[in-house]
Amino acid sequence: MSSSDHDHDNPKLPHDAVVEILKRLPAGSLLPFRGVCRSWRSTIDDPRFVALHLNHSALDASNRYLVCVERCGPRQSLCSLFSNESLTPPPKWQIEIPFATPSNSYTFVGSCNGLICFKEDSIYCDHWSMYLWNLFTRKRKVIPPSGEERKFLTSIADISHIAVGFGFGARSSDYKIVRIYPRWKNPRVEIYSLGTDSWRSLECEIPHIRGSRLTVFLNGNLHWFASEFGYPSFEGYKQIVSFDVAGEVFDKMTLPEEICCVFSVGLVSLAVLNDLLAVLISRLGAGGHHSVCSVWVMRDYGMPESWTNLYTFEVSGNMIRFDGFTLNGELLMEIYAGKQVSRNLITGHETNFQSSIGCDLVTVSDSLILL
Repeated sequence: MSSSDHDHDNPKLPHDAVVEILKRLPAGSLLPFRGVCRSWRSTIDDPRFVALHLNHSALDASNRYLVCVERCGPRQSLCSLFSNESLTPPPKWQIEIPFATPSNSYTFVGSCNGLICFKEDSIYCDHWSMYLWNLFTRKRKVIPPSGEERKFLTSIADISHIAVGFGFGARSSDYKIVRIYPRWKNPRVEIYSLGTDSWRSLECEIPHIRGSRLTVFLNGNLHWFASEFGYPSFEGYKQIVSFDVAGEVFDKMTLPEEICCVFSVGLVSLAVLNDLLAVLISRLGAGGHHSVCSVWVMRDYGMPESWTNLYTFEVSGNMIRFDGFTLNGELLMEIYAGKQVSRNLITGHETNFQSSIGCDLVTVSDSLILL
């Protein structure tokens, strides 16, 4: 049989057709296909294909998940994945966190392009381990210490005042962790670059940033609340500080007076709703048996005059914290005594999310991003 007859009987798919097929497959399925042949391995490992796969995955809601990690208890080493449209048990998957140890708990710093950044909640102030993890490829990376980390951590009475964020700089094609240590005169800023696998200090003047459980990443920027009067006063938080991850530049945005007056008497949190920067506020209602909550959004990013109050509603009980939004716009909240609720802001319908202890939640997309 001639070589031409053989090729006719076993036609090869054009490379473009192979790429179109592969980009539609989950990351977990693609990894074994790297062993099919050299060309497939080269294609799947190509950063351009990784970006193409991520962009396609982000367009499909079925490829986005809510990831839940319990803050303590027997299941704190397990990561539960739910459909991003529902927190109705049981979870779609439960995955062992590869770096978890029984003596410590872990909380999210943030997520970006399928990568999740964790920090270890240790009882020792001179030790604060951090990790990057792609749960779809099962790859992880231990973030090296900064060198000056021990000195700063031991000088801070409350580790919760440290602001931490994780994001991606599109212009620099680099993932970065930003860590801000509070100081009375001038906070200290450190930046970790995944590209160089190292920390460095950033010399700059910024307002006193309020450390929060989860920093918001949107439009290439990290966001925190900031104080006019200096740490540790919380009455002066009247602005949001943003950090351009690629350009490494801080900027400020003012907040409406209706939001500012809540800081000293209620709960305030940052989130993202339908690709808009959102501020969630809550204060106790008359009698202290319910909470009055509001959702504000910045309709035009970077334009403080575009802040708009979208929703105001009441919740039975004392609001403990906001956990953000699902893909379909439901608000996740934690109410006193560990009750977690998902609320449809349009219909007002609430669904209880069964968690015995309480958990951290973050949204991720199926991703091939390699560490």
